[in-house]
Amino acid sequence: MADEFAQRELTAPDAEAIAKAHAIYTPFMLSIYDLLVHGASNHLAWRCPTRRLLDLYRANLTANHLEAGVGTGYFLDRAGGSDLKRLVLLDINRNCLARAERRLARFKPTLCEANLLAPFKLELAPFSSIGLTYVLHCLPGRMSEKLKVVDHLQPLMERRAVLFGATILGRGIDSNWAARTLLDFYNEKGVFNNREDDLRSLTDGLRERFDDVHIEMQGCVALFRAA
Repeated sequence: MADEFAQRELTAPDAEAIAKAHAIYTPFMLSIYDLLVHGASNHLAWRCPTRRLLDLYRANLTANHLEAGVGTGYFLDRAGGSDLKRLVLLDINRNCLARAERRLARFKPTLCEANLLAPFKLELAPFSSIGLTYVLHCLPGRMSEKLKVVDHLQPLMERRAVLFGATILGRGIDSNWAARTLLDFYNEKGVFNNREDDLRSLTDGLRERFDDVHIEMQGCVALFRAA
C-alpha cells in the first residue's frame, strides 16, 4: 500500500500537467488552430514559417508512418501523397484524433489513444517514419524526462527508421515580443511547459538515443531528424 501511495504521489502532478496541456484542444479550438498557429504564430512569434515544417515532412515522411501527437492533421494533409500506404495516428486527445481522422480519411488511418509519457504497448508492426511535431514543448518536466516519449516510440521503429519533428524552445532563443508574450501566457496556463527547454538538452538527449542526429534552429523552433 505504501509503494502504491508513493507511486500516486509521483504520477499525479504529471497527470494533472498533461491534462492541462491538452485540455485546450476542444473541437472549437481545433477549428481555428491552423489559422492561429500555422497562419499566425509560426510566422509572427516563433519565426519558423509553416513551409519549413512542411519541408521537414516532405523530406522524411515515408509510406509507413506513425504520427505521435496529431494536432489537426495539417502536415500530413499537405505533405502526404498517394504513396502513404499505412498511417497510424497516436494521441491522448480524442478531439485531435477525431478531427485528424476526418481530414486524413483518404489514407484510412488507424487511431490509437495513448499518453506518450507513459509506457504503452501497441500490437503494431514497426514503422519507417515517426513524426513528433509540436509535442515536446507541451509535455511537463525537463527535457530528459520529456524524451522518455522517444524511449516509448523507439520499439515501434524499424531498424533504419527516422524520427523527425519540431519543438518550440524556451531558453537560449532570440525571442521577439510576440514570442515572449505567448511563451509567458502558454506556460502560465499550462498549455506549454518549456521554460527550461534548450537546444543543448534536446541535442544531447537525441544523441544518447540515435547515431545520426540533425537539428536546425529556425527562430524559436528546433527542427530535428534522428535515425
